[in-house]
Amino acid sequence: MNKRPDTDSTRHLLILNPNTDLKLTARLVGHAQKLLPETYTVDGVTARLGTRYIASRTSHVIAAYATLDAFAHVSHSSPSCLRRNTTVLVACFGDPGLDALGDIARYSVTGMARASLLACRAKGGRTGIVTGGEAWRPMITDLIAAEGFTDSVAGIRTTPDSGERATLQHEQTVQALLSVAYDLIEEDGADHILIGGAGMIGFRSELAACLPVPVYCSFEESLASIVSRPPAPGKGLNAPLAVTNLGSDLTSLLMGEQ
Repeated sequence: MNKRPDTDSTRHLLILNPNTDLKLTARLVGHAQKLLPETYTVDGVTARLGTRYIASRTSHVIAAYATLDAFAHVSHSSPSCLRRNTTVLVACFGDPGLDALGDIARYSVTGMARASLLACRAKGGRTGIVTGGEAWRPMITDLIAAEGFTDSVAGIRTTPDSGERATLQHEQTVQALLSVAYDLIEEDGADHILIGGAGMIGFRSELAACLPVPVYCSFEESLASIVSRPPAPGKGLNAPLAVTNLGSDLTSLLMGEQ
């Protein structure tokens, strides 16, 4: 990981992948390094437990704990990686553990869904969301309602396979995304399309070349949202928590020992 003094004038992004897929973390870090201004440094951390790719309510709940565990681990093992100007991005369109992370972190935190939906709402019009995995539709519906984005979202459509398989069957994924995107435009009146999911990066340009409305990528829009706003550090844990049988790093953080 990059280790720079806290006085460094650059801004820093820590991509926290709540999936356990190390290759996905590397892809996200590489993509961010290409898109962010030179004033940014980028690191990535991968969940140490849970599922390789979040694709159900059960795996999403597990990922919320994995998010806190990964953050606690990096805080303990690489404290110099977290600086005053760090923004932590939870790199999953379901934002697992985001609010809890915001409660305990002293750094600016956001999630892929929250950041990208904010960016899309700022563009005006109504957003049509496409992603991989049928189980995600009710999950995203709940998230949108909880986050207050219902009025700016035209609809949500999913392809049969999760984002984990997207790059393994590229052409099939493109065709599936185009099909549901057309439904959002023609049936739901979407003014633009947002491709949601960490595993779905890399499809925006191909969809944009075929669709009659603008197409956005949730990860890329998250980066744009982060760049456009100064970091807003959190206050950290208000009071120690008495916990039992959690990982040592998270226990230490929650008990106020870090």
